[in-house]
Amino acid sequence: MKLAYGEACEVTEFETELEIFRKEEETAQQFFFAYLSVREAALTDADVLRTINQNPLFWITAHHSMLLAAFLALGRIFDQNSKHNIDRVMAIVARDISIFSLNALRERKEASQITREEAAEYVVGKHELTADDVKLLRKQIDLRRRIYEDRYRDIRHKVFAHKATAETTEVSAMFAKTNIEEMKSVFGFLHSLNAALWEAFHNGRKPDVKPYKFVLSSEPAPHYISLAPGERIFREGHAVLGSMLSDVKFRSH
Repeated sequence: MKLAYGEACEVTEFETELEIFRKEEETAQQFFFAYLSVREAALTDADVLRTINQNPLFWITAHHSMLLAAFLALGRIFDQNSKHNIDRVMAIVARDISIFSLNALRERKEASQITREEAAEYVVGKHELTADDVKLLRKQIDLRRRIYEDRYRDIRHKVFAHKATAETTEVSAMFAKTNIEEMKSVFGFLHSLNAALWEAFHNGRKPDVKPYKFVLSSEPAPHYISLAPGERIFREGHAVLGSMLSDVKFRSH
């Protein structure tokens, strides 16, 4: 039965899975960039390092937990046996690509408080997702999965999920293969992929998944700038550590 003008659209399976993916990729980047925030602050500010070392066990535990949570979320995204992963999202897209048709987009717009004429005008010139688009997206996902499987999956499985399976020398060897800039790029790709799929479905935009470039700063952001979760948590990490310094100075007087 066709929806009447003004009715809310029923949430599709694609939207449900995409929202799960969004939460996973944002959770992963949030914990990873929180880890980087503490790491950078301790490496670049002697006062921060001195303050952290006043309660070292707590900070070792917290810092380790940040990295653990990032790897666990990353595994849920890429591992093939996860109940909800990026492959499931793409399988839904490929199975019912008609939900990205201009006709389907027009119907969604009609149901979102605009007139039929406005909806018809909106879809003019919009992009209708194609099988070639899906194929390209899957190639780009596979590229990042290979990076994950080659250098990060064993850390996730043998160090964080099943720590007893890895010897100390093996753990050191696994971490020696990691690269922070590479991980930033993987997180940037996942962030862009979520946005590209959302825009393709809701606004008929051709997917563009150039990895999002995170801007990491210790300075507070102006209120009018929209930040990715990783960027926001990086700044907040510095703010928290900076407030600790202020508190120490205040109490010392």
